[in-house]
Amino acid sequence: MLSPPFFSVVIPLYNKEQYIKETLKSVLNQTFDNFEVIIINDGSTDKSFEVAKSFNDHRLKFFQQENQGLSIARNNGIKKSASGYIALIDADDLWSPNHLQKLYNLIQDYPNKGLYASRYAIKKSKKVTHQVNYYKLPEDFRGIVPSFFKHSLQHCVAWVSSICVPKKVFEDMNYFDPEIYSEQDTDLYIRMALKNYEFVLDASETTAIHNKTMSDNLSNYKNKTKVPRLLYAYKDEEKKNDYLNRYIDLNRFSTIVFLKLAGNKPLENELKEDITYQNLSRFQRIVINLPNPLVRLLFKAKDILKLNPFLVFKMK
Repeated sequence: MLSPPFFSVVIPLYNKEQYIKETLKSVLNQTFDNFEVIIINDGSTDKSFEVAKSFNDHRLKFFQQENQGLSIARNNGIKKSASGYIALIDADDLWSPNHLQKLYNLIQDYPNKGLYASRYAIKKSKKVTHQVNYYKLPEDFRGIVPSFFKHSLQHCVAWVSSICVPKKVFEDMNYFDPEIYSEQDTDLYIRMALKNYEFVLDASETTAIHNKTMSDNLSNYKNKTKVPRLLYAYKDEEKKNDYLNRYIDLNRFSTIVFLKLAGNKPLENELKEDITYQNLSRFQRIVINLPNPLVRLLFKAKDILKLNPFLVFKMK
């Protein structure tokens, strides 16, 4: 009888025809090769699934479902997995060849923890890529993160394509929340941290690249009529945890900016009522009160200047 793979790599797939080939190549080219790849086609209307199925590798497993959203696609992939450790990657992101090896080493050195993560970079455009930095953690940090909320005030310690989570932890947390249309992974991290799961990070080397364009984000915000649940679901906990309050305010600020860029004035105004202005830098307070056309100009300028307006956060 064959032993199960060490990792199950779960890839939700929806209309990523131009990206999935490179993503799969980066996954299959791992130096650590004891893994399976579970691809959940979430009702793609382009040729994404055909491109994925053109790969001939015994580690690949393909499944299809009607379009049900990112959370359900991820959850179904996790439930179909054969291993005890789930590594996630979105269908337009990339791994360095040693990504899984880094995660494996973390698991061996820090067993029985809630989440394992590597450092990642954010690709904003063909010419602009930001390597993330973590608030008050050394550049070469490797170990158990003392405070998830505190150390995520600059960039989040965990990002979905850079992490591995034990399957039993996903089961305990009841997976990703399918009712959330945006930042489902952030909601999971908050719930895990509040349940005192420990996060382990290797920041010594960037092994994952997040391919994120502004148009991808704006499409999520333009026609929404409700504020993302995670931005109001933890108000009682925020009163007792200052770093949680500041962490969620950082997400509120980012969401307000996206709502301004998308022209969604009703939700923008609603969310402004919930944010604690003392948690924002002077720059951020100016940004969220600028007219929307000026905010759009600011974001065009920040790509030229290689700035990231989201991260000018008030640090204490």
